[in-house]
Amino acid sequence: MKGTHRILAIVIIALISVGIANYSPKGWESWMGENVEPAKKPALWGLTEPPVLQNINWEREGNVEVATLPRNAGGKLETQLKALGYYPVYANWSTCRWTIWTGKRTYYVGETGSEILIVRGSLEDVIEWADENSRCGKPGPMTKVIGPSPKKALSYTVSLIGEGLEKDSKIAVPYKWDGKIPWSLANYSLRTGNVSMLVLIYATEEQLDYARSLVEGKTLCTHALGYYALLMLNGPEGEVSRAYNSIEDTFEVGGAPCG
Repeated sequence: MKGTHRILAIVIIALISVGIANYSPKGWESWMGENVEPAKKPALWGLTEPPVLQNINWEREGNVEVATLPRNAGGKLETQLKALGYYPVYANWSTCRWTIWTGKRTYYVGETGSEILIVRGSLEDVIEWADENSRCGKPGPMTKVIGPSPKKALSYTVSLIGEGLEKDSKIAVPYKWDGKIPWSLANYSLRTGNVSMLVLIYATEEQLDYARSLVEGKTLCTHALGYYALLMLNGPEGEVSRAYNSIEDTFEVGGAPCG
């Protein structure tokens, strides 16, 4: 049976990879309910475009749009991009610096003297623009970035859940969440027995705290590849507690408490 459980865990991870996924001591548990104060909604919540790029002038160049920012705004832009689920896919960080970030859309961010050049569009169009216009390195094998992303953090978290359940001879299968799903960078739902589980990925502690104030049920939180992963469990109290305990130790070993 162990082999079957492992195969099912691998299947769950594979489903995410192909796109089906669109704080107290020992446990950090929280029964969310009537006594929980709603957290303040973060500024970087539910947005597609970073606020620093709003209300600036964009000029059309073929299939992309181009704009500039003062150079001192570059750090803020990168922080906002990550908080909204963007991650680097190509970059040159040696001579002149540029990075291509992708997520809901794609942005080229490059240093040009006293300004930051921004190009936005589809991934394919931005790569094509950079290939034709970059003066130091082009998108390709030598500039490809292999690093964390919200989807990788989600896959990692689901693998931890599968490992925890497997140790107690439980399995999890994909499940369509039938309640409201808060905004997140990535999410996935699964079920073990009568317990439904929802995994939500966030980039900042403010986003995590706000999400926790929105959900009901028992929750676990762990760090996952530089992101925060929030797990919500719903179902009969006894079954929820058993599933929670199965996953908790794996989260402690494979991740780290959020809090």
